[in-house]
Amino acid sequence: MRIYLTGGTGYIGKVLAQRLAEAGHEVRALVRASSNVEPLHRLGIATFVGDLTDRASMREGMSGADWVVHAGAEVTMSGSTEKMEGANVQGSENVASLAYKLGVGRFLSVSSMAWWGGSPADGSLGNEETPPYNPLPTPYSATKHAGEQVIQQWAARGLKVNTVFPSLVYGPPGKKEGANVILRQFMLERMPGLVAADRKTAWIFIDDLVAGIVKVMERAPVGRGYLMTGDVVSLEGLSRKVCALAGARPPRLRLSLGMAGLILSLMAPLYKLQGKRPPYSRDQLRSLGRHWAFTDARAQSELDWHPRTLDEGLPPTIEFLRTT
Repeated sequence: MRIYLTGGTGYIGKVLAQRLAEAGHEVRALVRASSNVEPLHRLGIATFVGDLTDRASMREGMSGADWVVHAGAEVTMSGSTEKMEGANVQGSENVASLAYKLGVGRFLSVSSMAWWGGSPADGSLGNEETPPYNPLPTPYSATKHAGEQVIQQWAARGLKVNTVFPSLVYGPPGKKEGANVILRQFMLERMPGLVAADRKTAWIFIDDLVAGIVKVMERAPVGRGYLMTGDVVSLEGLSRKVCALAGARPPRLRLSLGMAGLILSLMAPLYKLQGKRPPYSRDQLRSLGRHWAFTDARAQSELDWHPRTLDEGLPPTIEFLRTT
């Protein structure tokens, strides 16, 4: 098959690109002019310079594609809202509308559990039918939600869409990419305290996510969406697992959301004077105050896909982060 991929030099995209190329597919990747494309070229992947915000720049690479896999996004928690809106909302509109116009056979959107804005407040597991937790807590959550809504509008016109909603993605490669950043903070003892340590979050090993995406392309009926979220653990439990494997001291300080907000208010002027960014923003505190616990039972049942647990995925990840 000919597959047009956005986000092919990103954390998820480069692993997916390798998997698809090694399976014998013709992969074409959208890349920025500043992207390191050598790993893609070594795999025989053709690259096309452009940007999600420039619809015309995607036409050549997308023409004749059997699938479009839209994995490109602006994921930073500290970036400008305008930049996230450009990539996550307008970018999704551009990719989906062009795929529709060119008559692409199938379209896969790699979204995020951020679409929901959090899971149920009682700590129970959310699923694909769980309503969004409004108001959405962060610009990232809001733009991922809006971007997927745009894609679904094109699905209503006839674009054959499937969607994958990953949780926090971890695992090699990518020492400073994905949720590995959080794991490294625990390993290096750079996180002295935990805010809302009882909140639950889902974690998916990157190889399992990529395997799940391939399963969707091979087996899923048109229109079906799948959470791919792996294992669920509290922030407290995660810190203990990581630190035990890394031989590090777990964070000792525990802060409630209220106390963390008060400290942020008191310290924000000092950080501003020093030209530094506070450890948390108001948006991030709102996000930390919610559970992000979802089940991927639908994907496991319908796709015969079975992700590993944290106890299986963390040891090779910690070893990778320790030695690279």
